[in-house]
This record gives sequence, structure tokens and C-alpha cells, in this order.
Amino acid sequence: MTEFQMLGILASMVGVLAIILLLRLLRLRQHKNNVTQSSSRRKNAAPSSLPQKDDITVPNLDESEKTEPNFGRQQQTKKTEQLPDSVHVFSSLQRLPNIKWQVVGQTDVGLKRELNEDNFEMIEISLPSSQPCGLYIVADGMGGHEGGEIASELTVTTIKQYFTDHPPLLETEAKDWLEKAVMMANEMVISQQDSRDQRDKMGSTVVMALVFDKKAYVTNVGDSRTYLINSNIHKITTDHSLVERLVEIGQITAEEARTHPQRNVIYSTIGINKPKMDIGFYEVELKLGDRLLLCSDGLSGLIEDEDLFQLSQHYHNPVEACQVMIESAKESGGYDNITVIIVQVDKE
Repeated sequence: MTEFQMLGILASMVGVLAIILLLRLLRLRQHKNNVTQSSSRRKNAAPSSLPQKDDITVPNLDESEKTEPNFGRQQQTKKTEQLPDSVHVFSSLQRLPNIKWQVVGQTDVGLKRELNEDNFEMIEISLPSSQPCGLYIVADGMGGHEGGEIASELTVTTIKQYFTDHPPLLETEAKDWLEKAVMMANEMVISQQDSRDQRDKMGSTVVMALVFDKKAYVTNVGDSRTYLINSNIHKITTDHSLVERLVEIGQITAEEARTHPQRNVIYSTIGINKPKMDIGFYEVELKLGDRLLLCSDGLSGLIEDEDLFQLSQHYHNPVEACQVMIESAKESGGYDNITVIIVQVDKE
């Protein structure tokens, strides 16, 4: 790497820090009397235990709210007028004219947490070839005294800034670009660790998808997930967790992993200072009607894969599907923050 490139990266990192500090000042001013101290994040190096998952109850929508299969954007734009602030849908006016997919994202604090330590971002650009490219990110923070909130925000903002300044110009660059984006986010979070007490060290998971015309390139660190949903549900990402490793080597089953006492222990995160980070990379072919579901474990930890599939099949409108998935997680306990992004292919 040349000296000029190093200076460029350093300049980008300084810019991101300035944005984060400004956002933090505004947020602290808004909430300074609401929260005195946040509880530690439920993911720890030592085993933690959570209550058993309750039976899943699917919330009912009125018949007038249910939709027939319809992937048109005009109907989607109308729905956004009545959505809560945590739901973000690109309307047809905001989006690129030749884009072939809809996207919706929502985050919810859940029922047990005081702070929402999840963050998400959805960004779309037109490449020099006029091909649309979307980047969709979910980050799940961890750490005491607001550390998780800061770590996930740093992760998302750093990656967004890198995408804005240095987007991947070709699909062939996707893997290298995603790896570089993850490493930059890791360096940014590590750079903020030195001033924090040992018990307040922070980190974040991340899962993100670069979506081109007919293909998605997915990367993950930690246990935030991506699913592909069509005529079935396919878990694309592999969790960097102790129980996932135990399943891989055949010591426990996937069903046993859901209630294992060490199910919250993860071994790779953004903000970890070790020579080699575990980073997953996956390629996904996209066809008409396919859905990509990106989520934090506040969803996947409470709703089983088959139930996510059934909800997706029942609610053809991605806005409704997103909302119902989050409500189902809350009705199943809502022990954690819940974040969902749905990317739905609606054109050949």
C-alpha cells in the first residue's frame, strides 16, 4: 500500500470519528436523563443463560392488512407513509430507475433492554457501468455502559463511509472489498478501546450483503445471519459461535444448540484484537421472488428457521413480513434487540 493510500484511509477514519462524535453528542443530549447505566451485553466470554424460548405466537393482521402476492413498488411506497420511524423503505422516487429489488429494514429495542445496541444501514449506488449496487448491513453491539451501541454504530458508519468513498466497481472485486470493509471497521472499533475500562470493552457482530443484478455477496463476523428464502429457507451464513462449532463436529444437534447453556458465546467479533479474524464469505444467486433476510440474533435466536419461512410465505409484502417477524420475536420473549432487513427480488 502506498503512502498516499494510507493517508487517504486515515483521512476517511478521521472523518468517520467526527461523524460518530457528533451523533453521540446529539444522542446523549436527547437521552441524558433517561439511562444512567446500561446492563452488560448478553454475549460474554463466559457462559450466560437466558430463559427458555416461549412458544411462538404469530401476530394476526386484520384481513384488510393482508396482501396478495404483489411485488410492485407503487403499493410499497403507499405503505411507508404509516410506518414507524424505525422502518426504512426506499420509495420509487428515491431509488435507482433500473433496480430490480425492494428493500425494507427495521430495528426494535425488544422488551428487556434499555438501549438498542443494534444498528443497520441500507445504501444503493449506480456503478460506472450504470449497474445498480446495494449494500445492506446489520450490526449487533456488545459491551457494558453503552459500549455495544457505540461499537455497532462505529461498525456501520465506517463501512458506509468506505462504500461511499471507495465502492466496488466490479462484481469480481466483491470479496476483497467486503474483507477490506470488515478490517477497517475492526480497526476503527479497536482504536476506541484504549480509553475504555477493561470491563467496558466493546465489540460488534456484522452481517452484510452486496447485491448486484442477479447475485449477492455476503460476509459475516459473529452470529448475525443471512437467510435465502424462496420455496424453502436456507441459512447462508455460518455463526462464529461455540455451539455452531459443536454442531459442525457432531457433538450436539442444531436443535440442542438452541437451548445450550453456552449458546451466546461467540469467538469472532468486530473489535477483537487478534492476528487473524474469522470472516465468512458467501455467494448467492438471486432469482425472481427470492428474499434475502439479514438479521441479528434477537430474531434468529427466538424464531426457528421453519417459523421464519412460514411467516415469509404468509406475508408477501416485505414491509408486513418485516414487522410481523419482529412482533413474533417480541411475543416469544423479546429478550434482545431485534433487527431485520429484507431484500426482495421483484424483477427479472
